[in-house]
Amino acid sequence: MSSRNLSKKEQEELRKKEEEEAAAHVFKEFVETFQEVPSTTSKVWVKAGTYDAGARKEDTSERGKLYKPISRLDEKRSTNEVDAVRSLAQRSDAVRARNKKSGDKKKSNLELFKEELRQIQEERSERHKYKNVLRDRGVVGPAEPVIDMLPDVGSYDTGDPNTTNLYLGNLNPKITEQQLMEIFGRYGPLASIKIMWPRSDEEKARGRNCGFVAFMSRKDGERALRCMNGKEVMSYEMKLGWGKALVIPPVPIYIPPALQQPCKPPPPSGLPFNAQPPKHLANKIPRMRSGEYQPSDPEDLQIYEQILSQSIVRVVLPLERNIIMLIHRMVEFVIREGPMFEAIIMNKEMNNPFFRFLFENQSPAHIYYRWKLYSMLQGDSPKQWSLEDFRMFKGGSVWRPPVMNLYTAGMPDELVEEDDAKENIRGTLSINQRDRLEEIIRSLQPSRRSVGEAMAWCLEHAEAAGEVAACLAESLAQPSTAAPRKVARLYLLSDILHNAGAKLTNASAYRGAFQSRLVEIMRNCHVAWSQMSSRMQQEGFRARVTRILQAWADWAVYPTDFLLHVNDVFLGQEKEGDSRMLSADADAGAEGEGDGAASPA
Repeated sequence: MSSRNLSKKEQEELRKKEEEEAAAHVFKEFVETFQEVPSTTSKVWVKAGTYDAGARKEDTSERGKLYKPISRLDEKRSTNEVDAVRSLAQRSDAVRARNKKSGDKKKSNLELFKEELRQIQEERSERHKYKNVLRDRGVVGPAEPVIDMLPDVGSYDTGDPNTTNLYLGNLNPKITEQQLMEIFGRYGPLASIKIMWPRSDEEKARGRNCGFVAFMSRKDGERALRCMNGKEVMSYEMKLGWGKALVIPPVPIYIPPALQQPCKPPPPSGLPFNAQPPKHLANKIPRMRSGEYQPSDPEDLQIYEQILSQSIVRVVLPLERNIIMLIHRMVEFVIREGPMFEAIIMNKEMNNPFFRFLFENQSPAHIYYRWKLYSMLQGDSPKQWSLEDFRMFKGGSVWRPPVMNLYTAGMPDELVEEDDAKENIRGTLSINQRDRLEEIIRSLQPSRRSVGEAMAWCLEHAEAAGEVAACLAESLAQPSTAAPRKVARLYLLSDILHNAGAKLTNASAYRGAFQSRLVEIMRNCHVAWSQMSSRMQQEGFRARVTRILQAWADWAVYPTDFLLHVNDVFLGQEKEGDSRMLSADADAGAEGEGDGAASPA
């Protein structure tokens, strides 16, 4: 009698059981490739002899005997670990079977997407469980952090002379990227902008942020650095410097309004591809009926063709970054797949607004697309193309390619609207900076620390050397100032002159700025010296001023004749002829050594 046939349910359970056993067996083999699971039977070796290190000879008494080492590992623990791994594998199969069973009925796309995400998350969790089991057994070591394998680079200045990325320090925490875009966008097109928002409580407690602004050209970045470094924005003095170079995108994220005028497409003309006719022929274009592509009258057709052949199709770059990237990708596939690909896309994306440039033949985007496709087929590269006019169709209009490197060549100076964005912007302090300088001078004490801090602030604002020198000279002209404060201000002047030769931007401008004012400063010091009540106070003040002048002579800050005249002025021994001659020399020296320092207003 034959054995009864298994039912469909029993066959399914038997098949599932065999699959689970096979999966467990395969996974067990996978685990054993990392580390061999301790076997229940001990391994056996045949002894060949024992070497006695003390006697320095070989003991052959046990040669040929079997050696069975005893495992010190807990066999039960190993068996439990293998069972744990097998149970995880079986659980994974059960999850897949449950998902398969629940997917019999038709589900929506959203439900399928959610289920896919859930399955990915479950698989990730199971992988972590497997990895933890293997790590506990010592099969797999801890993974090295990815950051340790990255190259040691950051957004700091690498000394690259071509970088266009500016580091922005000491930003107001309330300033936004849109506000920075409007502030720095005056100096040229922007490639990117980013504020490094604080994440930890420690970073938030600093009360200031930092960020980066990348320009499309180095020239615009240098202009912004000159104009904005040290300028106060929302009551925070901005600190600028060069950052690590970034990849320049084909289209900027922000274009100044002044630069958008040359980029704007021409007005509609009614001719194919919006060709622009000569001015004297603009009013002679024959009228066409609705639905006609060219005049039906032979005479009008001849005039139309003559005007069309003299017209110019001006190609302009689209301002939308996503559109220009879509056009480039479309050109790439049309060149590779042929015109049939363009026809397929036009058929499928007929109602897609992003592909409107394929249908609107008069639009600037379609004109750019046609020119770009023709340019690439003629052998031009994506970033380098011929700028010569050409005719794409026989008897058609002349096509004029767009200007190459319009955004990376630098914004013309005449398009920069604001005066502070021009090349020469040195010589002025902001209102808050001027108030800060006056406060520093008023609170100055004749101590090394107080004078040193004031000197450092003045050197940081050396681009306004003329205004700083004028403010300090004005403070020394006050007759009511006490002698110790006058000495402290003279010490500050001396420290600035001593460090004017340092390799700091515009630091040398202080020599010329002070030289044109030293005679008047010493006259005021002579008046203050002569009005002092006690002889001891007079001697102390005179000795300090004399030591300062002697230090200037040792440093060779100014010519000896000039310093001798300044000393005579302080002592009240000034001669009229020497005063005029040396004043003229001082003015000439100020112009020569000022290095761009502006005179006080």
